[in-house]
Amino acid sequence: MKLKLSLLATSLLVALSNTAIAEQTPSNQDIETIQVTGDFQQESILTLSASASVFDESEIQTRGASYLDEILNSAANVNFTAGASRGRFVQIRGVGLRSQFVDPITPSVGVLIDNINYSGLGGSALLFDADHVAIYRGPQGTKFGADAMGGIIDIHSNSPTQSPSVNLKLGAANYGTHEAGVAVGAGLTDAIAARASIYQKQSDGFVDNVYLNEDTQDLDESVARFKLSYAANDDLNLGFVYHHIDIDNGYDGFTLDNTRQSVASQPGKDTQESDAFSLTADYTGMSSVDIEILASGLQADTEYSYDEDWVCADTAQPVLCEAGLHPDHIAYYGQYFDAYVRDHERGSAEVRVKSKDKSWVIGAFSRRHDVILDRQRGKHGDLPAQFKSNFETQNHALFAHKVTQVKEDVKLITGIRIESYSSDYLDSNAFDLDTDDTMVGGKIALEYQVVPQTMIYTSLNRGYKVGGVNGEALAKAKDDGITIPQSGFTFDPEYLWNLEFGVKGQSRDKRHTLHLTAFYMHREDMQLKQWQLEGVQFAGFISNAGKGRNYGLEIEGTSQILNALSLQYSLGYLDTKIEDFVTVNGDDFDGREQAQSPKYQYAFTFVYDVTDNISAQLGFEGKDDYFFSDSHHAQAPNQNLINASVSYFSDSWSLTAWGRNLADTDVPVRGFQFGNDPRNGWATDTYVQYAEPRVYGLTFNYTL
Repeated sequence: MKLKLSLLATSLLVALSNTAIAEQTPSNQDIETIQVTGDFQQESILTLSASASVFDESEIQTRGASYLDEILNSAANVNFTAGASRGRFVQIRGVGLRSQFVDPITPSVGVLIDNINYSGLGGSALLFDADHVAIYRGPQGTKFGADAMGGIIDIHSNSPTQSPSVNLKLGAANYGTHEAGVAVGAGLTDAIAARASIYQKQSDGFVDNVYLNEDTQDLDESVARFKLSYAANDDLNLGFVYHHIDIDNGYDGFTLDNTRQSVASQPGKDTQESDAFSLTADYTGMSSVDIEILASGLQADTEYSYDEDWVCADTAQPVLCEAGLHPDHIAYYGQYFDAYVRDHERGSAEVRVKSKDKSWVIGAFSRRHDVILDRQRGKHGDLPAQFKSNFETQNHALFAHKVTQVKEDVKLITGIRIESYSSDYLDSNAFDLDTDDTMVGGKIALEYQVVPQTMIYTSLNRGYKVGGVNGEALAKAKDDGITIPQSGFTFDPEYLWNLEFGVKGQSRDKRHTLHLTAFYMHREDMQLKQWQLEGVQFAGFISNAGKGRNYGLEIEGTSQILNALSLQYSLGYLDTKIEDFVTVNGDDFDGREQAQSPKYQYAFTFVYDVTDNISAQLGFEGKDDYFFSDSHHAQAPNQNLINASVSYFSDSWSLTAWGRNLADTDVPVRGFQFGNDPRNGWATDTYVQYAEPRVYGLTFNYTL
């Protein structure tokens, strides 16, 4: 394996640098212009010693994308699940959560939007007026801490500038979809600039409820953002960001016959109403160091609810309601509706002290998250049984990051983060539990700039994810008909070691770029979801397996094949294993692949400039089959999708006709395996929720 990688790296160096040897030019002319902040400073993605994908505003527009899950298939070794109105649970290299019900969770893959932590609130990831989306693979422990054991998704909206600017978007698509957004920015004074945006999207969704004759998986999403920058003086720059997000989506994703035609009598919701802000201050007036301060706050109300049996029980509709009218369904189940209503409050503060030459950073971080859950579950016509919990967490961390210039073309990067975590859990079943842990993560990397436009690196990172409390197990611990082992009440932290080797390069004429990463990850005390099943009663809880391992490759790049024809591509290979894990039901998963971990993924997009004003794109993307869960063996099939777009560009406006999944393939994005159909004697079966079918639309953009 190492020999093959060395030969491949050597070939890449020759291909990307042969013209540069004859005539060296300044490196800032030979690298691509996309800038990221993965290592505490603005730098090109070509000089970042980590695997990352970046999508800019034009890539988002030509895909017709309005939400994060509509671009994720283009990133190597990135997957997602739904089980909600959107695909809001992300996995990177096989690491990441797949759902949330009763349990308070800490995601393995965090989400930041304009420096505000939306981790666990994936419905927030609307993309209107986004400048770029950066996806960092592997643990980012030094900078981001416990939310980034698997990676981080960092979204930045467009910043205010002194020059007046306008961004107008109008769109329409099939399934009754329409969207509209406008962003305006300008300098208010010589020192103050502002930008404001508002966006809304509505759609009938992709599920027909044939019992209610309604669209019950509909979308109604809006976001408003305001950004202000203030140059107080030559030494002090201040920034302010405010977000208001209002998501009022329906949720009716599962059926007993695995179709898009529901007969649920009580369809659910997937909603979020949130307000968030961030404040930043950069002070450069000291002689030896600069100081950066970041503070943020968030308040959100969410509801996640669904018809638990997915059926109706109307005697006037005996065919549609066959399952719900079955005697066993009436006797053992009934028409249950389940709702999870949460109140989230978050606040964080961070101080960074940086050297003038950006060679080192030290800092301190503090955060508090409070989540109040009100779960209401009951039969139709009866008062619901309530379960309430209050989960309060605090994180405090110290971190340091150092760049050492070993030689003119060699850098050593080191970082460490020490983070303490404590939680207080209290619920209506009278369980009162406290947890606390201290975790250490960090990074050591060696970068070798072979020539100005080609860099190789190797790195070792350690990430971590906090332990916690299994709220669902505690909620059912006193129920009749099911026994929850005491070992299922809490779980311990997980640690992840990640060893990487990478090559990043760009040809001197900038017609070709390529990023290659090989990685090996070792997971200690791996957190896995398992289920206690007793008849039609079930409860899920997280426990710690012995360990796991994940290794693979990521290749991403662009190539200007002809003056009018270019190719954007990504390839991912992933091999995963679970080790030393036996469920409470006695199922042995030792040696099995981890969930949400397809062996391969690919995405190829050909861009052809028909004229100076007309551009066409044709994309192919797909992935191997994979297991839905770590607690059963149901699998999603392999998938191969076709996307396309045609755009007309003028000086200030563009019109794009786009389509995704043009072959109209049914693609499962969430799957469960249990008994839910009384007609077959509650036999265990696999039930899936599907991603979007064939969608196509027209988008108009005006920019000034």
